[in-house]
Amino acid sequence: MAQNSMIIASCSVTIALLISYGYLYISERKSCILTWILSLSLLLIAYLSRIIMIETGQEYSILLIINFTSTIVGYWLIFKGTNIFFGIKNHLFWNMGAGLLVLVFSILTVLTLPADGVLLASVGYTAALLVKSGITCLNAPSPKSPIRISLSYTFFLWALVSLIYPLSHILKIIPTSISYLLIGLIGLIAFITIQAMYFQSIREELEIKEANIRKLVVYDKLTGAFSRAYFEQTLEDFYEIFTLPVVLGMGDFNGLKLINDTFGHQKGDELLADGVKAVQASIGDKNIIVRWGGDEFILIMPGINLNEAERLIKKIKAGLKSFRPKTIPLDISFGLSVVTTKDQVIADIIKQAEDRMYSNKLNESKKTRMAIIEFLEKLLWEKDYQTEEHVMRLNSLVGMIGREIGLSAREIVDLSQVAMLHDIGKISVPVEILNKPGNLTAEEWNIMKKHSEIGYRITQSSGELAHISEAILAHHEWWDGNGYPQGLRGEEIPLYSRIVSIVDSYDVMTHDRPYKQTMNRADALVEINKWAGKQFDPYLVGVFSKVMQS
Repeated sequence: MAQNSMIIASCSVTIALLISYGYLYISERKSCILTWILSLSLLLIAYLSRIIMIETGQEYSILLIINFTSTIVGYWLIFKGTNIFFGIKNHLFWNMGAGLLVLVFSILTVLTLPADGVLLASVGYTAALLVKSGITCLNAPSPKSPIRISLSYTFFLWALVSLIYPLSHILKIIPTSISYLLIGLIGLIAFITIQAMYFQSIREELEIKEANIRKLVVYDKLTGAFSRAYFEQTLEDFYEIFTLPVVLGMGDFNGLKLINDTFGHQKGDELLADGVKAVQASIGDKNIIVRWGGDEFILIMPGINLNEAERLIKKIKAGLKSFRPKTIPLDISFGLSVVTTKDQVIADIIKQAEDRMYSNKLNESKKTRMAIIEFLEKLLWEKDYQTEEHVMRLNSLVGMIGREIGLSAREIVDLSQVAMLHDIGKISVPVEILNKPGNLTAEEWNIMKKHSEIGYRITQSSGELAHISEAILAHHEWWDGNGYPQGLRGEEIPLYSRIVSIVDSYDVMTHDRPYKQTMNRADALVEINKWAGKQFDPYLVGVFSKVMQS
């Protein structure tokens, strides 16, 4: 009677566990939970089939096969579920071992041959699975709680208790029913602990997410500087947190729009993050940098006067140059304002620093933009070794044409700038396309054609070069309207573009390029005249021919 009560109790607990696991799977949809549900179900089937054989005193072949298969696959699923939970792949050996044992045992049982050797091997196999699961739990980094450690030792104990089976079944030392009840009890404890470990992992995930959310509130995700939201929270206790006097510096990175237009926002974000790292390295732990928005930052420098703050700004600017010595130039314009008494309004101090920053930016940003464009030119010359000499020859020829058609000195300077920068957009074209010896594919040609638009954006971003940006954009337009990117025709095309188009084509024809053979000057001039009225302005072709003949 007592034995029957224990069987009923163990089955009830197992079914209750299955229901709770099922509810957990429905809500979570995790494969490890489904695997544990299947393992628990199979071990219950193995347990009940063994009880039936013990109660009836008969070992039917079908029950033996069901019992053996359920046991082996059940333990294998415990092992597999544990590996899935901790993100570990199953080794092929463990998968093949389970299938091989089930196959051999089934064949021997159907043929009514002795299977004691297979039974002993299966005990060793299942014990090894449990030990391996215990080691996995023991070595796992999370969840960081005693539950995971308890589960690992429960697996070890389960493996040890499972070895009682050969003693009870073969040596008849311990009653089989007692060994099964003991194995079942340890198994139930293991499954309850597995569930507790899973809930602990969920709790850890929630704590990590909560910590990340708090971190996002305090720190800017891109740059690692303090966030504006955090700074605004500290304003209530500003005078308690910081020692007066406090210098507030509003800073804005120069030239980032130019970088974004040339290389894309991802590159601009990288530069921004690197710039903040350089600032943080210069200001030390005492001072604070806050991302105010976009490219703007606030420096909080407590306990120093204005002169000391200005020296710190010089240190920051020097740090930016040394931080990225051979890459895109980066600089920040600053405006400073001082908080000296507690009755000052912080918002007014920030506004004052911002106004001073914009005043300083008028001069400093111009220098930075020009430095970036010079850097881009040099970078393009490194990508395409012919570019530097090519633009120098163009500069000379367009000057001759400009003087021939009566352009002013100022206009000739602008024309020379167009000649120098007309291909600046090629900085974004991959070098394998720029220097490809054969014909470009349709996709490669589409990439190449975008260089005039990128050149337009680069020069448009610089106030000093914006007036030549339309000429940069149109230098591949044709007189008959078949050019790109806008399909302009005739005098719709800027004059500087029409001049550069002729000179550029002539120079390309008369000098080596990876994709074409060199043409002699006379033949090149014939070719230019041939395309007058189609690709080129016929009047300017006449002027060019006259200049070249003289």
